Amino acid sequence: SWKFLPRPLHLIGVSCARSMAATAAEATTAGGPRRRLLVLNGQGLDVRGTTEETRIAFRSTAVLADYDRRIHSAAEELGVQVEHVQINDLAEFIARLQGATEDAIVINPVGLMGSQELADCIAGLSKPVIEVHYGNLMAKGKTSKVSAVCRAFICGAKLESYALGMRAAVAALEPSDAAFEYTPPAPSEPAAGS
Repeated sequence: SWKFLPRPLHLIGVSCARSMAATAAEATTAGGPRRRLLVLNGQGLDVRGTTEETRIAFRSTAVLADYDRRIHSAAEELGVQVEHVQINDLAEFIARLQGATEDAIVINPVGLMGSQELADCIAGLSKPVIEVHYGNLMAKGKTSKVSAVCRAFICGAKLESYALGMRAAVAALEPSDAAFEYTPPAPSEPAAGS
């Protein structure tokens, strides 16, 4: 019989751990190099958890080093290379995105999530971009302009949001990702003489 847990995130974590091993096997191209991911954190994440004010605001004691540890352990679980970067300046953030040589990108724009310029930059990229957030920003009444142009949006799973985002990024690179895409048929031409 099923038991309902008070925190269903535990179920996500269990299924994620089981499938990460399978995703790790897919993270290399046949005999080729491992997939490369960029995890890019934006304005303010460098001070999160370091002051009482930020611990109260985000209900968390996690600091940037905790994020870094989880990101690197997820990369190991997935069998991918990862570069984790934190940038406060919008112009630098955009320049790093535009110059990215990695296969896919996971971002937490944090204080930059309201930037139309950032959203326009992401819309112009040809690689998958997954947006992640530690907390559930929608529950706080916040929105992100970036979400509409990202491949996926994951929030509220705390540090596990990053692992889930990285898994989604790797999956987006696999040929099987297009298995259920639907291309509507072209409109038919009117018959001659009608």
